[in-house]
Amino acid sequence: MTARITRHTGAACVAALALGVGLTGLTAIPAAAVTVSEPIADGLVTPLGLAVGSDGTFYVAEAFASTLTAIDRGGNRSTVDTPAGSTAGVDALGRGTLVYTVTGFPETEDEPPPTFLHRITPAGKPRVLASPSAHEEEQNPDSVNTYGFTDLDQECLDQIPPFVPPPYPGIVESNPYSVAITPGGWVIADAAANTIITVRPNGRMATLAVLPPVPQAITAEIAAGFGLPDCAVGESYYGEPVPTDVEVGPDGHYYVSTLPGAPELPGSGAVWRVNSRSGDLTKIADGFTSAVDLAVAADGTIYVAELGVTDFSTGGATGGRISTITPAGVNVLVEVNEPGALEISRDGTLYATVDVLSETGGRLVEVTP
Repeated sequence: MTARITRHTGAACVAALALGVGLTGLTAIPAAAVTVSEPIADGLVTPLGLAVGSDGTFYVAEAFASTLTAIDRGGNRSTVDTPAGSTAGVDALGRGTLVYTVTGFPETEDEPPPTFLHRITPAGKPRVLASPSAHEEEQNPDSVNTYGFTDLDQECLDQIPPFVPPPYPGIVESNPYSVAITPGGWVIADAAANTIITVRPNGRMATLAVLPPVPQAITAEIAAGFGLPDCAVGESYYGEPVPTDVEVGPDGHYYVSTLPGAPELPGSGAVWRVNSRSGDLTKIADGFTSAVDLAVAADGTIYVAELGVTDFSTGGATGGRISTITPAGVNVLVEVNEPGALEISRDGTLYATVDVLSETGGRLVEVTP
C-alpha cells in the first residue's frame, strides 16, 4: 500500500490519523499513578472540543454532529446550539462568556468554507463575533511560508509521484479549530490558515503569529511507504504547521499545540509559547504524535493529548496518550484511546474526551494524576 501526501483541508486534517512508523522519545509514568474515571457522559459524536464553565458545566463541541452540548455534573445534557457547520473550538467562563468556532459549508466546491466565531449571549442566543475566513481571504498571512519538498533539484522533483503537491505557498483556507478567552477578547488557533489570530470585542481581527513549516526527514522506510524516489531519502518535506489548540498560560502568554498537515510522521508534533504581546514564538517541546489539544495548569504543567497514529507498514493503529511537559521534561502521563480534548477546571481537575473517533461515541472522563 502506498500512502498519500496531500495538503490539509478543513477539520479533516485534524481528525484524520497520522501516517507513520511508531512512537518514540517519551518516558512512561507508572499506570498505577494515574486513574481515569468512569464516563461522566458517553455516546458523544466526535467530541473534539471541551470547556468547563465557572459553575462546573461542561461544554462539548461534537464536531461532526454540528452540535454544541452542555453537560452538568450529573451527566445530564442539553443542546446549546446546532450551527450550520462543524464546531470544534469552545471556551467558557460563566454565563454570557461562552464562545465557540464554526466551520460552515462553502457555496460551491471551488470555494473555501466560511468560518465564524460565535458567542452565546446571557439571553442564550447565538451571536456572530467575527469571521476568521474573511481575515484569511483578506490577508492570507502564511503566504510567506513555502511547503513541500523545497530543497530537491528539478531532476528529483520530476520523479515525485503526482499525488505529492509541488512546493507551494500558504493558500487561502480557514479552520478555527480552537479558541480561548483572553482579558482583551479572544485568541484563535486557525488550523488551516496556520496562524494565531486575536479578536477584539468589536470584532476586529489581527494576525499575532504565523507558525513555521515543519521539516520532516524522509528515511528509506518512509520513502518506500509513500512511493518516493531514492533521491528524496535524506531530504525533508516541509509540512504545514497545523495549530490544533491555544490556551492562556498562568504567565499570560499563549500555548499552542501543532501537528504537520502532511505527511504527519510520528514525533513531528510540538508545543509552542506565543508571546501574547509581540507574537514571538518559542518551541517548548516536540516529539509528539498527533498533538490535537492541550491544557495548562496553574503550576505551569502542560498536558498534551496525542490522538494516535496509523502505522502504514501494517495498516494497524497504535493508541493515543496524554503526555505532560514539566521542568523535568516530557513524559507519558497515561495511555488512553483517541484523546481529543483536554481541559482543567477552576479547582485544578483535569478532564478529557477519549474514544473521539469511535463508532460507538466518545466519552468525557476525569483524569487524576
